[in-house]
Amino acid sequence: MAIASQFHAMIAPLDTRQLMTIVAVARTRSFTEAAKSLHLTQSAVSHAVKALENDVGHRLFEREGRRIRPTEPGEYIIREATEILARLESMRERIGNFDGWGRGRLRVGATPACSHLVLPEIIREFKQSFPSCTISISPAPSTLNIERLRHNEVDLVLAFGIGSEASDLESLDWFQDELLVAMPPFHSLTEKDKVDLNDLSGETLHLYGGNNPADAIIKEKLHSQGVRPAEMIEVGSMEAILEMVKIGQGLAFAPKWVAGADESIGSLQFRPITDGGPKRNWRFYWARQHELTLFEETFIGLCLEAKERLLGRNLLEYA
Repeated sequence: MAIASQFHAMIAPLDTRQLMTIVAVARTRSFTEAAKSLHLTQSAVSHAVKALENDVGHRLFEREGRRIRPTEPGEYIIREATEILARLESMRERIGNFDGWGRGRLRVGATPACSHLVLPEIIREFKQSFPSCTISISPAPSTLNIERLRHNEVDLVLAFGIGSEASDLESLDWFQDELLVAMPPFHSLTEKDKVDLNDLSGETLHLYGGNNPADAIIKEKLHSQGVRPAEMIEVGSMEAILEMVKIGQGLAFAPKWVAGADESIGSLQFRPITDGGPKRNWRFYWARQHELTLFEETFIGLCLEAKERLLGRNLLEYA
């Protein structure tokens, strides 16, 4: 019994009310002001501090005239207590977002193509686990969704081509895809297994437009090889680009996962670039110092599990 009692004493947690009290005293440097901020009597504050000092076996404050200052053990406990209390407050806020188990919201920003072609099946699986969670998808270019994230308009962003512009955010690798040359089945380049970049000289190429980061890496790839297309037209969306290609109004750079049924029915064909096409590194982004909720962790997990099943099919090289 004595051993059990000693063991219990060794692991007994510190009283959070006492921790709140010493943090208030340290902040105000006054028992009187701490008592006012906590809506307690000065006697209650003094007793709480004394009880904690007895508990930890160290004096936590010293008097300097009418003011007080923490001792070295006091500074340590105050620093740790401040972090613990912040975590507890964060926990309370996160729990407050739930209206019953599984209720809450999840706001995801993703490119239009990703929103339309990748996320529907992931959302279906997510809703099986959290049927009462409201989930909304914001289809927009990566840069716009990153700004929405900074303004707390979305919780997670699935994007590529952000780089150092997102140094203020937390991120996690998702996958890497390679852009191939998309062409109609009647184009002469379909006779080749791989396309040399120089084959694109004199061709009409369709770009995304709207400062899409994919356009930048495509132009850089062409410029590095001295390739000059006859014309580069900004179309505005992946769907519009593929429709233009299908009717023979030019070529485009696109990942093979966007083709869907178009490739299986033969209305589109894809060819890799001889020395490798432009690559895009996709990542998850969320606000720094934001602790991921259960909804956000689950959604990211489903995306990581689904990338090969939904996007891969041996078409992607993962980061």
